[in-house]
Amino acid sequence: MNPISAFFVRNIAAVYFFYGLAFFVMGLALAMARRGASQLRFAAAIGPLAAFGIVHGIHEWVEMFQLIGAQTSGHIPTIAEEWGRLALLTISFLMLLAFATILLSPENRRPHQPAIIVGAMASLWAVSVLIVVAVLRPEAAGLISLADVLARYILGIPGALLGSWALMKQQRTFREQDMPQFGQDLVWAAIALFLYGVVGQFFVRPSPLPPSTIINAPLFLQLFGMPVQIFRALMAVVIAFYVLRSLNAFAVEDRRRLENALEVEQLATREMERLNEELRLTTRELSLLQELSNLLATPMALADALHAVLEKTVGSLAFPGAGLILLVKRAGQSSHVAASVGFSSQADGEIEESVQPLAEDLGQQCIARGLVICRHVNGTIFQFLPDDALARQECRSYASPAMAISFPLIVRGGVIGSLTLSWATRNDQAPLPHEEYRLMLGIAQQLALSTENARLRQQAQEREKMLGDLLRQAVGAQEAERQRIARELHDATGQSLTAIALGLRGVESMLPADPPVASAQIKELKSFSTIALGELRQIISDLRPSQLDDLGLVAALQWYVQEFETRRSTNTEFIVEGSGIRLPTEYETVLFRITQEALTNVSKHAQATTVAVTLQFSAAQICLTVEDDGRGFDPDQAPVSGEPQGWGLRGIQERTLLLGGHCEIKSAPGQGTRITATVPLAGDGTDAESENGEPLDGENPVTARR
Repeated sequence: MNPISAFFVRNIAAVYFFYGLAFFVMGLALAMARRGASQLRFAAAIGPLAAFGIVHGIHEWVEMFQLIGAQTSGHIPTIAEEWGRLALLTISFLMLLAFATILLSPENRRPHQPAIIVGAMASLWAVSVLIVVAVLRPEAAGLISLADVLARYILGIPGALLGSWALMKQQRTFREQDMPQFGQDLVWAAIALFLYGVVGQFFVRPSPLPPSTIINAPLFLQLFGMPVQIFRALMAVVIAFYVLRSLNAFAVEDRRRLENALEVEQLATREMERLNEELRLTTRELSLLQELSNLLATPMALADALHAVLEKTVGSLAFPGAGLILLVKRAGQSSHVAASVGFSSQADGEIEESVQPLAEDLGQQCIARGLVICRHVNGTIFQFLPDDALARQECRSYASPAMAISFPLIVRGGVIGSLTLSWATRNDQAPLPHEEYRLMLGIAQQLALSTENARLRQQAQEREKMLGDLLRQAVGAQEAERQRIARELHDATGQSLTAIALGLRGVESMLPADPPVASAQIKELKSFSTIALGELRQIISDLRPSQLDDLGLVAALQWYVQEFETRRSTNTEFIVEGSGIRLPTEYETVLFRITQEALTNVSKHAQATTVAVTLQFSAAQICLTVEDDGRGFDPDQAPVSGEPQGWGLRGIQERTLLLGGHCEIKSAPGQGTRITATVPLAGDGTDAESENGEPLDGENPVTARR
């Protein structure tokens, strides 16, 4: 034996000490590093590996104390002590098997699968011991040696092989987690564990069990010049060193988790800030929209309300320095400026180029197309549907800044106007922020609804006032008509009846004395009665022509047109288109009165030379048109209902509305007037017959010219 081998043999107790210390420190460090929250499978297997290190380290220290006792006092371990040491060895190897099994098990493994495998290996070792005892029948000391060898063959070597394989697989996981340095540590630990199991546990104490009869600890000492415990201790140090180094992966994982948590917290903070900003903007938007809605709901003229709304909008936003609202009065009519704020033409005595003409043109295009339209400084124009306005960011992101943007005011699918916001002049440049762009959309939608409600409310108020005025006018007209009838009855019919009464008295006194004179007087009285009857019939006809009840609307209008031409000396034409039908009494009465009112207006105001009255029948409606070539007027400047000359047009419109129809008045100064009343038919009428008994021909209109 060489001096080195002799040195190790003499100091074998120290070797056992460092051997056990390496495993014990590793086990203790692993136990302290054990954690529950980790994405690494290695963390789930730390417990068994820590138990292996601590128990195996204690086992080596037990052997160390046995050697020290034998060298110092000649103490020989008892059977109980040996069984205790063997139990520690067996338990440590079983913990190594548990570590390998847990680390190699799939993610969806059953909870008790590692325990079942470890129990099966322990049972295999116990059965092997029983078989050896039954075959070799050793003594108690020899039995412990055989059980020790079997523990290393059946439990130690497989546990070390599976453990090294598990560490090799785990190093790939570390590489996938972007921790290759710790994967390299596990490679070295796996190599050391492999050598520890294959070499260190294969060279066991001598026993009758092959191959320990030949391949044993004395052979290792003879071959390598040092005890096998030295080799085991070196491998234990390497295993402990690299396994403990790999524990830094948990620190890296904790740091990454902390970084992720901080990043999540920062994201949450930014999201909270974004939500707070969103809430602030939404609150501002709702507050502004509420103020605008309240302004439009106040009892003031619509023009004043729109001006206040526009002034509030321009003052609340940073982008626009000016704005205007265009409204369409009626369907098919051109738009007009309902409100304008901020446009200026002078600043510090110098003329600036105002944007107002451009803004008005943009607003008119917006109404015509029903699209959101924005114009940039370089003349580029973008347009898109209001529903796509939030998704389309061309107005904000285009290189050239937007100087004006127009939004359509849409209610129930129809465009009633536009809201245009812009710079006051080309020199007053301001960017268009995203939040203001979104707010403008909300303002346009709210303005459309509120404006329509305000217009309807104003129309209702005007209609209510007009109905009251019409009622007063109707009462006044009724009283005037009664006065006229009374006057005519007194001045004409009354005088005739008085003359007849006086004449009859004279005839009564004259008849006995002078019959011829009485007879002549009777003839004169007869002419008076004829005149009185004619006057009475004229009064009745003026109140309601008998033709309207007996012959229908067509005959009544034909008679009235002839009478109008005769009385007014105006060339008048009556045209019937389509098959004339008898209408319900209220329809015929209203249409006749509309014609009366229209012709009365012509005689009073038009100064016309030619008038055409057209009655057009169709399956769904009746259309009455009265057209003259008189001096005309501006419909937008027509007299209000409070003025006498305004009652005719108002009356025509209201009468048409009573039948669920609509009235259209087209006129211009110097171009005559055309009044068209269209009334829907609620059901099929009955064909009227003409005076000769034939139905009115729709292909050949009946025309009366006087």
